[in-house]
Amino acid sequence: MEQATKIDKVGNVLLATYRPDAVERTGRKLKMEYVGMGSVFLFIWLVDFSGAAHWTQSALATAGTFFLFLGLKKKTRDHLVTSFLMFAAAALAQPAVTVLLWVLPYMLFGMCAWAMEGYLEKRRNRIFTLPAVFAVMAWASPLWPLAFAFVAAYLLEARDDTPGLRRKLALVVAASGLAAAVGTFFAPWRDDAAAWARHAPDGWHLLLYAAVAIPVALCLVAYWRNLAWPHRVNGVLFTLAGPFGLRLLAMFGMAGAIVLAATVFRQSADSLRWRSAFKHAEWYFFWVILATSVGLLVTR
Repeated sequence: MEQATKIDKVGNVLLATYRPDAVERTGRKLKMEYVGMGSVFLFIWLVDFSGAAHWTQSALATAGTFFLFLGLKKKTRDHLVTSFLMFAAAALAQPAVTVLLWVLPYMLFGMCAWAMEGYLEKRRNRIFTLPAVFAVMAWASPLWPLAFAFVAAYLLEARDDTPGLRRKLALVVAASGLAAAVGTFFAPWRDDAAAWARHAPDGWHLLLYAAVAIPVALCLVAYWRNLAWPHRVNGVLFTLAGPFGLRLLAMFGMAGAIVLAATVFRQSADSLRWRSAFKHAEWYFFWVILATSVGLLVTR
């Protein structure tokens, strides 16, 4: 028997019996979704990235997570789910950011996720930032070809709804490749052996990798037919690459979050009952993360 449904203000399909409780009604009046998400980024800054050498590096890494958020939010339509995906991605990126100071490339990879998910979601002008992104990324890191592969994978997705759009992306990708070649020519890492060093994750971060990679792999198998081609290709590529270096682990965190947001957490959760429960829970979460972040800030 089909369950009766309704659509909320942000497009979530919920059970028809869903009713906002007092916490949600109060939260909406106080715009707690903005306060709560601001608290999420403060939490990520303090817990995951505050160990960077300078506060500006912590800010850049947190900006990378913000770009990831912009790439995820139209898929999950749920601040609770999006927040926990960002927590996982930031935790996976922590050693690359705070130990290797791989900050600027991490932020730029977040911009790649923002641009390409916008390309899929009718925010197509974002792709025009890519040549500048790759010029800087190629100057900053020898791993730019992996980010380039991440972007190029979106060419595999047919865009019959908008004739000429894939051709436009192909031109932007080509321009990005040329910009990366120029960036590589001037790159300081060309003569720096440390930039090429492979830093293997420790046992804790391998365990954290497994905790994210196993659900990602299961979702790739279960939802393969319904996934866009770039999500399939990037999901497989970065899941396989993740355990082979701290920088690769950071990139996997973002790619894995996109796969989860596009599958089991699409529109919050792939279950009407759970989706309604998550919708209630997110309004409580905003208060909890606000109190937690303020507590962390005060006790530092």
